[in-house]
Amino acid sequence: GGNVVYGPVCEELVPELFVNAHLDSGCSSFLSTASQAAGASLPSTSSSRASFNKVSTAGKKRKSPPAPSAGADPSPSSSSSPSISRPSVFFSSSSANPLKRPRTVASSSSVTSHLESAKPLPDLVRPRALEDFIGQQHLLGEGALLRGLIERDRVGSCLFWGPPGTGKTTIARVIAKRTSSIFKELSATNASTADLRKVFEEAANMLKLTGRKTLLFIDEIQFLPVVESGLISLIASTTENPSFRVNTALLSRCRVFVLNKLEQGDVYRILLRALRVLKENHGSAAEGLLPTMEAKGKGKETEEAILSAFPFLDAALLHFLSSAADGDARVALSSLELALSATKDVEGKVDREELKKGLRKAHLQYDRTGDHHYDTISALHKSVRGSASDAALYWLAVMLESGDDPLYIARRLIRMASEDIGLANPLALQQAVAAYQATQLLGMPECDCILAQVVVMLAESPKSVRTYKAYNAAKRLVQETENYPVPLHIRNAPTGLMKQLGYGRDYRYNPSYAHPVYQPFLPPELASDSAAQFLKDDDSVEGKIYDEAALREWEWRNLGGGRWEGRDEMERKLRELEKEKEKEREKGG
Repeated sequence: GGNVVYGPVCEELVPELFVNAHLDSGCSSFLSTASQAAGASLPSTSSSRASFNKVSTAGKKRKSPPAPSAGADPSPSSSSSPSISRPSVFFSSSSANPLKRPRTVASSSSVTSHLESAKPLPDLVRPRALEDFIGQQHLLGEGALLRGLIERDRVGSCLFWGPPGTGKTTIARVIAKRTSSIFKELSATNASTADLRKVFEEAANMLKLTGRKTLLFIDEIQFLPVVESGLISLIASTTENPSFRVNTALLSRCRVFVLNKLEQGDVYRILLRALRVLKENHGSAAEGLLPTMEAKGKGKETEEAILSAFPFLDAALLHFLSSAADGDARVALSSLELALSATKDVEGKVDREELKKGLRKAHLQYDRTGDHHYDTISALHKSVRGSASDAALYWLAVMLESGDDPLYIARRLIRMASEDIGLANPLALQQAVAAYQATQLLGMPECDCILAQVVVMLAESPKSVRTYKAYNAAKRLVQETENYPVPLHIRNAPTGLMKQLGYGRDYRYNPSYAHPVYQPFLPPELASDSAAQFLKDDDSVEGKIYDEAALREWEWRNLGGGRWEGRDEMERKLRELEKEKEKEREKGG
């Protein structure tokens, strides 16, 4: 029980008995509590000295310890062999620990300063408390659910879902600062099953020994294999829709908190806060980022006072950066860091327009396989369907300028030509196919005007979903009924045996007749079924919505309050439909 070892983290000599307690305390409380207990249990006897001498000898290869502090017992051992002072010296709470392993590296404050200065700006100014967090008021505002859970240290397992740069990781680290649980952090992009197993084993041991739970934060959890153990509380983040990308069993164990894209005003305040933090830290970690300026006082200051410390920056540039970041705080802070670096490298005033050209807009850099990709193509499709040519061109430009695959867009345009335009303009399908072939031949950027031409043509074409709806009805009927056999008279009869069996018998070849002839083509079971009447008149109002308020809004926005030319005909058809329904009700009654 008297053996001592070097702590694996702090490299202090620690009684072997108290290693776990020393680590659990963050290497901070040992000298004031456990050491005294150990000192009391290890009196200064020859056997005790022998035990300590054994440790000292084992550590002989290390550098000799420094001389004891003035407050320690200076009596050395009379033996010529390597020795240490009496146990009271080892357990002294003096700042000059005689058994502390000497360090040859720079002071901890100097090392910390170097490490801090090497951090990118988003990490350097990352909020560490709830009070410093900007945005996501629906989650972290006064009285919000998540804020209450954090303040009461009852977060439990949860998943943060939102676009990049909206604060998912920051919230997790704020929780880490406040929780009494042991906090672990992994990235699913490089974490292995072995890493997870190690965390689970440590969590189980810690819970048994100390009663403390473990809180595990996993970034980008959609890249992680299944994790279903209830041993730990899991905090996870993802930019992908968890309904599609996260295991259902795991998802059922977590509260899902949706983080919205940050408002431009929130991003602006984040940039101001970053400048204030840099200003307060001038001369230390942030020195490499700052232009020459006069030191100012610390604390919360006005916007003008903060900006006055940065002669090459102004509110207009910050507003531009806030807008260009498109709700991504990380992009905004990285752009600010670029602006600060540019201003530091020149003596005169920086050309504002040149600086703006160097800051690529973040909203032109979206994941071409993620939710935003599908949301944008959905917006393009719905704009075409709604005959909104300008909106359709806008969404096309968003996709092309973001680097989306033009052939993917061309394929979707072919689908639109059939689904939404259909029989109202049969040539639309041919033009869409031709546009796909032209896109294959030319590629970007030359194919952009070809795609734009087809988008406008589709948006401004008359619309017909007659075949689209009819096929869906036919598909639904097939799925809901049994597989009826093909009637004999319309079966193929290539052999004599088939003809003997009645295949093709009594079939009427329509071109052979000088007049129309009747013959059934559906299975007899469906011949009189109204569900098998798939094709409806495009002008029919049956099954369609009549919304007077929506029609009046359209008339006001598109006709300046004038009357839609099809209103009278629509109202007539609605009256006729109502009469037919009334007759059906009377028959049924």
